[in-house]
Amino acid sequence: MDFSHYDKQLFPGSQTPSNPKVSICFITYKHEAYIRTSLDAILEQQVNFDYEIIIGEDHSPDGTADIVREYALKHPNKIKAYIRPENLGSKINYVHCFLDCKGEYIVHIEGDDYWTDPLKLQRQVDFLDQHPHASACFHNAEIIFEDGSGRAPQLINSADQNPWVGSADFLVEKETWFMATAAVMMRRKYAHALPEWFLHSKSGDIPLYVILAEQGPIGYLPEVMSVYRKNEGGISMTDHVYADAFIKNRIFMYASINAHTQYKYNYLIKPILQAYYLMRMDCHENKSAWSKKAFYFSRATLLNPPRTAKDWKAYLKTNLLSPKNLLAYLNFRSKLNQFFKR
Repeated sequence: MDFSHYDKQLFPGSQTPSNPKVSICFITYKHEAYIRTSLDAILEQQVNFDYEIIIGEDHSPDGTADIVREYALKHPNKIKAYIRPENLGSKINYVHCFLDCKGEYIVHIEGDDYWTDPLKLQRQVDFLDQHPHASACFHNAEIIFEDGSGRAPQLINSADQNPWVGSADFLVEKETWFMATAAVMMRRKYAHALPEWFLHSKSGDIPLYVILAEQGPIGYLPEVMSVYRKNEGGISMTDHVYADAFIKNRIFMYASINAHTQYKYNYLIKPILQAYYLMRMDCHENKSAWSKKAFYFSRATLLNPPRTAKDWKAYLKTNLLSPKNLLAYLNFRSKLNQFFKR
């Protein structure tokens, strides 16, 4: 993957370290209200090594780009900023900045999240230096809900979080999530060789963590050192689980992970793929299309068929004989009858 043509979007004047220990891949879009808090927390880190901040500002319609320019001018020895003249989309913006990182270790953060411990980077660097077999490490983080739900803040990781995690831990069920993006530090040598399919996956976190975990276990630090804002404008809120394109991309992602791991986790991934094919039956585009529903039901069933008669009964009742699917079937049969009466 060659993203070098985006290098010309570099804001002039940066003099970042030539051999940083850590690179911070900082992605931002429409974060005018948050980005100062995020950047200040990075610049206040207490460390005994050099680090760089690679910013990708994705042509925000608000004042985010102006703030990025302000910080880049003020901290040219730390910040290397790309100001996009047009919106690239979160994935391309991220991958370009990610591949530009030169540090031994890489941290990824989005402009609406922030770190709460000035020793965060130092703690994680010390951990990885002391555990050379680890591909990455992560720490606990707090979720702040700004999505209108009114939910109280909560910690992502529970007290019984395993100290080490591997590939299978990310494949227990679909959308498994227990690592805040800003809480992860990874070894660049294991992360930069990204496969082609990674670019085409809408989600980046789960595929990247599996790619890392295949190289070595991921360690856990129980300290709470960052905040993850769950808000309506966040990148994670742009996906719609009832859109066929979204579900289709998830099927592609998990199938690609399955191939990448040489089908070692096929027993875990097959039920996930089954769940997504069943979701395709109920997405907006296929709501009344019985023929498509039948096709996706068949694909799902072949992936992971029920084992007992009791399981078959419950499976059929839930996924094929539900009122909404029966209604779609009746509509389809009515149209079919009309067609043959012509």
